[in-house]
Amino acid sequence: MGLVRRKPEPEAEHPKPSVEQLDDPDPEHRRQAALGLEGVAEAVPALLDRVAAEREPQVRDAMLTTLAAVDSPAVAEALAGHLASDDAALRTAVAEALATMPVSVPAIMPGLLTDPDHRVRVMTAMILADLPHPASLMWLSDMIRDDPHPNVVAAAIDALLPSAGPQHAELLRGAARRFPDDPFLRFTVDAALR
Repeated sequence: MGLVRRKPEPEAEHPKPSVEQLDDPDPEHRRQAALGLEGVAEAVPALLDRVAAEREPQVRDAMLTTLAAVDSPAVAEALAGHLASDDAALRTAVAEALATMPVSVPAIMPGLLTDPDHRVRVMTAMILADLPHPASLMWLSDMIRDDPHPNVVAAAIDALLPSAGPQHAELLRGAARRFPDDPFLRFTVDAALR
C-alpha cells in the first residue's frame, strides 16, 4: 500500500498580544505578551507603568527588551527614573536596557552624569560600559577626572577598563591622588594600571 499524503493542517491563528495580557496571573503569558507588543506604540505607556511593579525577572526583562527597541527620548527618560530605585535588580535591569539605546540615551546623559544621587551616577557608568556611542569613553573619562564620589570614580574606571590604553594612565593616577584615603579606589587604579 502506498503512502498517502496528508494535507498539512492550517496553523492555528494565535491572537495578537494585548496590553491586558500584561496583567495575566501566569508570568509566562505576561512575558509572551510583553515580547509580542514590540512595535505597538500604544503599548509603550502600559509597559512603562508595569516595569517597576513586575516581580518576575523574566517578565521584567521582556518588558525592558520591548521598551529598549523603541529607543525614544521619552522611553529613555522614563526608564532612567528607575536608576534611583531601592530595588537593585530593577536598577541593574534598567541600566542594561538603557545601554542598548544609543539613539536616545546620549540626550539624557548630561543629566545622569550630574545627578545628585551618587547611586544613579554609578549606574550611569555601568550604562556607559556597554553603550555603543562614540562619546562613551569621553564621558567615562570625565567621570573619573571630575566626579566627587569615590564609588562613582571606581565604577567609571571599571567601565573604562576594557577600552583603556596607555593614554589613560595619568587619568587613573589622578583619580587615586584625588582619593588618597580610599583603599578600594587605590586597588582599582593599581589593578587597572597593571
